[in-house]
Amino acid sequence: ALQALHEQILLENPNDIAAICIEPITGANGWLKPPVKYVQGIRALCDEYGILLICDEVMAGFGRTGKMFSFEHFEGVQPDIMTFAKGLTGSFLPLSGVGISDKLMEFFRSTPIGYGSTFQAHPVSMACGYAVVKYLLDEDLVTHAQQMEAVIKTHMQSLLDDCPDSVAQARVYGMAGCLDIRNPDTMDIICSTNESHPKLAQLKQNLNRNGLLTLIRGPVLHITPPLIAQADDIEYGFGILRKSLKDTFM
Repeated sequence: ALQALHEQILLENPNDIAAICIEPITGANGWLKPPVKYVQGIRALCDEYGILLICDEVMAGFGRTGKMFSFEHFEGVQPDIMTFAKGLTGSFLPLSGVGISDKLMEFFRSTPIGYGSTFQAHPVSMACGYAVVKYLLDEDLVTHAQQMEAVIKTHMQSLLDDCPDSVAQARVYGMAGCLDIRNPDTMDIICSTNESHPKLAQLKQNLNRNGLLTLIRGPVLHITPPLIAQADDIEYGFGILRKSLKDTFM
């Protein structure tokens, strides 16, 4: 895969490529973590050809994966630009941001550009972001997410054992996890990422009826409890999930 990317860079001409944008650990697609050497290799290719590396931390940032930012799972990888949102305010209010390296910041200090946004630095959202990040740091929720990973893994394995006809596989990093749902009739993944299935609609209804809200996108059922969730909260949620799976598929 890394060689294919290298060839693509050469094909496009490195001088025509401003940046490569990656999600170090993908969120909506099902919390997929690439090999460490692959991400390190992307960083090396960017350095070799003078290409900026942009890391999308909108879903994974602020402790979700057991690191403050997901690129920290890949030793030596530092983005030139980082985008972030969601966890910045705990979704209480809308707020997003962009972080850039010192080198890039020096350029804009000496070469300012005219830029403005109607909603830039809204004081209420900024106050919310400050309070959330302060709580995140004061309560060390990043470490807590690391600790809860083992709890979630245990419950995931129990689901795999109890519901092999409907759960194909499971994975989690910190408190960012998901299940891949399969079709019991064929034992294949129930649908593609951009499709849905009547059984998934039924599963959503059962989850809501039983008191659990979560995201289902394609065949992927997300397991992303609040970072303040404790082991008993997670156990309670998995109990609802198990009941809902059985109500739907058995």
